[in-house]
Amino acid sequence: MAKYLSDEFFSQVLTALTQDAKWTESTKNLKTSVALNVTDIGQNYLLGVDNGTTTLQKAAAGTTAEFTFEGTYEAWCRIGKGEVDLQSAVLKGQMKFKGSLVKILSLRDKLNRVAEVMKEVPKEF
Repeated sequence: MAKYLSDEFFSQVLTALTQDAKWTESTKNLKTSVALNVTDIGQNYLLGVDNGTTTLQKAAAGTTAEFTFEGTYEAWCRIGKGEVDLQSAVLKGQMKFKGSLVKILSLRDKLNRVAEVMKEVPKEF
């Protein structure tokens, strides 16, 4: 079982997304990037979507993305355990968001699938 938010964990998330026909179909006409930053342990990952092709890789701090979600390991754990969803965490000030609110809201259903997969992948906290 992978440690939550580790390289192994994100590798499993990527595998799950690329094998998910619904995800691939829903992202066929989408090009975006999302930075997922764990501020207190310095873990930064970049999710890239380019017309149905998904990448997820370790990134340097400050990597530019269309959207960025930043939070502490504890905040990310709440999301991973299903205690709070990403949108609620942002609205409650537990996570920071950078990017266009209008555009991210239009992509909410697609990007919620990433959070669902992150909850589904077996992990230890």
